[in-house]
Amino acid sequence: MKRTRAALAVMGMVCGVLALADAAHAEPTATDKAAADALFTEARQLLDAGRAAEACPKLEESQRLDPAVGTALNLADCYERVGRTASAYIAFGDAATLARRSGDPSRAEEAERRADALAPKLVKLAVTVPEPSRVEGLTVLRDGQPLAPALWGTAIPVDPGEHVVEAKAPDRVPWKTTVKLDVPGTVQPISVPVLAEVERPPPPGKTAQRVAGIVVGSVGLAALAVAGGLSIAAAKTDDESKQYCLPEDPNKCYAKGVALRNESIMYADTATVVSIAGGVVLATGVTLFLLAGAPKSPDKPARAWVVVPHASPQGAGLTFASVF
Repeated sequence: MKRTRAALAVMGMVCGVLALADAAHAEPTATDKAAADALFTEARQLLDAGRAAEACPKLEESQRLDPAVGTALNLADCYERVGRTASAYIAFGDAATLARRSGDPSRAEEAERRADALAPKLVKLAVTVPEPSRVEGLTVLRDGQPLAPALWGTAIPVDPGEHVVEAKAPDRVPWKTTVKLDVPGTVQPISVPVLAEVERPPPPGKTAQRVAGIVVGSVGLAALAVAGGLSIAAAKTDDESKQYCLPEDPNKCYAKGVALRNESIMYADTATVVSIAGGVVLATGVTLFLLAGAPKSPDKPARAWVVVPHASPQGAGLTFASVF
């Protein structure tokens, strides 16, 4: 039981244990001792008045200034009163160690008894990191403090309440979750997901080229739309001219029919010119946009397919063209 409790203490409160160890090795000055004694006295008064939340910080500082078995026991008791079960459990273990080192077995046994009574009530948090989630440079934090890889997957006692688990890595989208632990004797597992890769914007040159491709392509589409409208006008005008031509010979027309026929030819010719120009412009825009994407293999040039409408008094249609 003692070995298990010591291991949990090292895993759960590494920073706190190291701080206490440093304080134990440093000889307190007379000023430190006086301040620690004043803080302890004030904390005891607050505990007697039922104001444990105010007493705990004073006991912490008193213990930091001048580590003592009595202060350690009172600090552990204070933690237990305010519901910080994991902190109390660790503090009782520290008090037991300190008492045995100072030759005070009765207090050591009392501290161990109190720690054993708390053990079944502890809430624990187990942060697991599946193998696919262990990307290069991954850092896992619990309540803002890095969680060593050796502790991944280990159920570590924590104080009841909300706890924040975070994960971050270079070129990855950070992940964070908050979990509330308040059921004594339970273990809450948290699994770190695979961090999504950060989507990097294309280089400025590529972005400008894509914008240029979109603008040029839009002009080409507009030209094709105009050509389509002219093609429709040519067809309608040609149909209208037939009303002014001889039924037995459509090529023999009155002046009105000839004028309409010439107008239809003009529409068709203009549509053809505009459609060709629009198709070329559209193909240019598509090519610019495609070339701004991922690099292509030299032996596989980018290819774009465009649709070029054509029209004349004799008919209309669509022509598919490939542009490299």
